[in-house]
Amino acid sequence: MGLGLVLFGCAGVGGHADSDAQRARDVGRRYGIFQASQFPEVPDLLVEDVQQHRAEGKAIVLVDVREPRERAVSTLPGAISVEQFERQKERYRSSLVVPYCTIGLRSGLYGRQLIQQGFRTRNLKGSVLAWAHAGLALEHGGRATRRVHVYSRGWNLLPRGYEAVYD
Repeated sequence: MGLGLVLFGCAGVGGHADSDAQRARDVGRRYGIFQASQFPEVPDLLVEDVQQHRAEGKAIVLVDVREPRERAVSTLPGAISVEQFERQKERYRSSLVVPYCTIGLRSGLYGRQLIQQGFRTRNLKGSVLAWAHAGLALEHGGRATRRVHVYSRGWNLLPRGYEAVYD
C-alpha cells in the first residue's frame, strides 16, 4: 500500500489543515494509522518523554532514519544517523534507542527490526513533526534552526514558525 495523499486528505488551503492545532491532530491521526497497521508491536515515546529522559541523564540515543538529503536540512539535537548507529550499534546496547523520521512510519519499521535484534526501542511518536509541534528547535551544523525537511509537500504539517523544505 502506498502513502497516497488520497488516504490522508486535510482541510484547508493547499491540502493542509487551517490551524496549528488541526495540523497537530492530523500528525497524530496519520501516525496512529501507521502504528496500528505497520508496527503495532513497537511502543512509542512522546517528545516530552525524550526531554525527561535527557533531563534525568538516562541513556537514550535518537536515531535519524531519514535520507541524507532530509538530514542535511536539520536533525533533532544530539541525534545520530542510522548509518552511524549501524556502524557502532553494540555501543548503544544498554541505551533506550529512539528512531525517528518525518512522522514515524520509517522509524517505526526500523524500530521493529531493532526490537527483533534485542534492543530496547521506542518510536518517537509523530517524529520531527511532533517535535516541531512541541515548539522545539532542530539543529543544522550545530546551530538551532526551524527549517525542516518534511519529505514532500503533502507532509507539510508543520506549525507556524517553521520553514518546510521538500524536493
